[in-house]
Amino acid sequence: MPSCLPDAVLERLCGTAGQAVSGQVLARDLGVTRAAIWKGIEQLRGVGYPVESLQGRGYRLATRPGGVRPGEVAGALRTRTLGRALRHLESVDSTNREAERWALDGAPEGAAVVAEHQGAGRGRLGRHWHDRPGESLLLSVVLRPPTPSASAPLLTFVAAVALAETCAHWVPAERVAIKWPNDVLVGGRKMAGILLELRAEGQRVEHVVLGVGVNVGGAVTDLPPELRVSAGTLAEAVGEMPAPTRLDTLCRFLERLEAGYDAFCAVGPGSVTEPWNRWFRMAGERIAVHTPGGRLEGVALGLGPAGQLRLDDGTGTAVEIYAGDVEWSSTRCQGEAP
Repeated sequence: MPSCLPDAVLERLCGTAGQAVSGQVLARDLGVTRAAIWKGIEQLRGVGYPVESLQGRGYRLATRPGGVRPGEVAGALRTRTLGRALRHLESVDSTNREAERWALDGAPEGAAVVAEHQGAGRGRLGRHWHDRPGESLLLSVVLRPPTPSASAPLLTFVAAVALAETCAHWVPAERVAIKWPNDVLVGGRKMAGILLELRAEGQRVEHVVLGVGVNVGGAVTDLPPELRVSAGTLAEAVGEMPAPTRLDTLCRFLERLEAGYDAFCAVGPGSVTEPWNRWFRMAGERIAVHTPGGRLEGVALGLGPAGQLRLDDGTGTAVEIYAGDVEWSSTRCQGEAP
């Protein structure tokens, strides 16, 4: 996975369980000079990795910061395909755009792009996605599903389930919810969002770019004022327990996504409806939905087989909504962090 020397060095240091490795051994194993190893070490230090020099013993990583450079990810990821080809960027316009460029250049199935910061991060409906460098997980994955193009957008819901399962590893499951169509909430606050972009030729999918943003570290007060009422961070949701790192979140999400994606490819869209509905805490609640055709109110029923939101408007016939924004005033899943 590592494609440059600093990441190759980082992978070796991460795999030594805190033991020192000499520059000579690193140079021999990686087929470079000791001067190149020293330069790679300095590059890692320059981006915040605490590499110690121990006289007579070599180099040691004092702690694993839990970042998302390929050198750290390679030793921690437990997937078969997703994330195995990985590009890490300090800054990019958008991870989705970079993944799209890579996909057009022949990126393999499961190729992923991660970044420390996005200059033009996007959410659904063209909204801006705010991130804090070093605290947000900014990820885009290239998928090439063997499914008709009409079904491919349902991968949004596969990703939402994987994100909900990821969050529930650190917080009680009852505090985690999916808000239709693509937001994941913890304690009633938005923790993650999803943006899927599709390229197809007729009914044939050329590729899907699945973008995910997760607020991992930091505090709500670090967010822009307009987001502090509705958004949150995993670190605050977890409370006094050790907070997950971006590396923890990346690996767990990709592992859960791979399981859901495999089921989707094998079974089809029907594989996601039931698990998605289990995380849909709005079912049975009265909600309002702003649709392109106007505002609708009713009791939420759940996700339909084509990804539509089903709503009981009191007429006896379920209304099928394919696009819109949901208002939900329920206090369920909005408890304080433990």
